[in-house]
Amino acid sequence: MRRRDFSAYLGGVLLCTALPGIGRASDDHSSPWYASASVDAQGQHWLIAFDRNGVQRMRYALPSRAHQVIKHPIKPWLLVVARRPGQYLLVIDMHTNSLVSKLATRREQHFSGHLQVSADGRLLYTTENSTATSQGLIVVRDLYAQGRIISQFSSGGIGPHQLKLMIDDDILIVANGGIHTRGREKLNLTSMQPNLSYINLSKQSIVEQVSLAPQLAQLSIRHLDVNRSGQVLIAMQYQGERTAQVPLVALHQRGVALSFLQIPDAQYFSLQHYCGSACFDTSGQILAVSAPRGDKILFWQLGTQQYLGQVKVRDGCGITTAQHSGEFLISSGRGRVYRYNPLSKQKQLVLNNPQLQWDNHLALA
Repeated sequence: MRRRDFSAYLGGVLLCTALPGIGRASDDHSSPWYASASVDAQGQHWLIAFDRNGVQRMRYALPSRAHQVIKHPIKPWLLVVARRPGQYLLVIDMHTNSLVSKLATRREQHFSGHLQVSADGRLLYTTENSTATSQGLIVVRDLYAQGRIISQFSSGGIGPHQLKLMIDDDILIVANGGIHTRGREKLNLTSMQPNLSYINLSKQSIVEQVSLAPQLAQLSIRHLDVNRSGQVLIAMQYQGERTAQVPLVALHQRGVALSFLQIPDAQYFSLQHYCGSACFDTSGQILAVSAPRGDKILFWQLGTQQYLGQVKVRDGCGITTAQHSGEFLISSGRGRVYRYNPLSKQKQLVLNNPQLQWDNHLALA
């Protein structure tokens, strides 16, 4: 069962029944919290944060389905943005469980599901689309001035999705998926031009752009992560023939050619050409990519690009770093959260609430 069918299937069960406990956001926050968008059995959407033991620490009702959640680097705020094509972005105070601000797009634009905040906490960057053409935009807002829009500029392509700031905080990496949409309908699958763009924020201009070979033009670049060395992990979704065997995961570093990571033939077609979240561990040396349609999370070692194996997680999509090197937290559309180490193969159930469905992304909060 997939997340779109979840609410109709379950029906009539309370959100909190299967959680180990519910704490207040003002409780001790010395240990890590994690956050994700979710939906309960009545179809109500929530922003939920929980601690490393799976104890719920806060929840906030959302107006509709959301996508990415991130923690503000300075203040005790969680930022959550609507799923594409969305029209809301909320800033929530974790300590008081209250709304700090609600931001919207300009007319004839919509959010594309992802956001980033500058290291000093002031600037908010979002990927947005021109609703009519799907031309990609990066919109810059001042979070300390009620989210006032400062500027916007081209993302370098059509249909931008995830974006990441590099460690120097002046280069923005954007996954331009290449798909022109009307609502959720895809309109240009035979003429896609996906790319990975590096944008200098001071100049608001592209300093490097990586495109795929013509035979891979239907490979939509969707999600990414970047480590402290500037190496970029890329997760893609193929829009072509079901029988094609094309790369789905790639690595890139500025000035170096794109390289593709190998997926064993025995695993490949079960993934259904669809990869979700991409994540480095805390060391930046272990890579994780989710494949929710295949019920798998895949892992590689960066230096050798060796495939480390996979772990089965039903409808597993959200991934974030855990406390220790080599460890990840993984969330699923079945209401479970796991801690997993691909080196030791240790898998631990952290949270189990079958009446709750986690959305596509999980964040360290």
